[in-house]
Amino acid sequence: MNKLNMISNHDLILEKIPNPEDQSSDYLEIWEKFALTMNAYDVCGNSEKAFEKRDKVFKDPVIASLTELRCALFIVQRHHRWNSPYSVPGEDERIVQLLKLIREKVKKGDLN
Repeated sequence: MNKLNMISNHDLILEKIPNPEDQSSDYLEIWEKFALTMNAYDVCGNSEKAFEKRDKVFKDPVIASLTELRCALFIVQRHHRWNSPYSVPGEDERIVQLLKLIREKVKKGDLN
């Protein structure tokens, strides 16, 4: 992954965050590309801790911070990339929920 593609929470622009209600044919590519704008392995310290963070977020995503939500989305993207076409049951709903929550936090200015 190229560090040039990384975007800090404070540099996120709402209009550039994928809208989970978008039905365009390139939606999959768009959300995957966005997910890679934060490297959860670096943020969490390693892949094991990143997966633990994802599990924590999935238990109660509403209370997760923006960083935690983005880390979870990153891990979902990596799983999707390496295990496609074998999706995890409920994965699509999780992606939608994560994107909605990320968009809400950016809209409110809750950038931690």
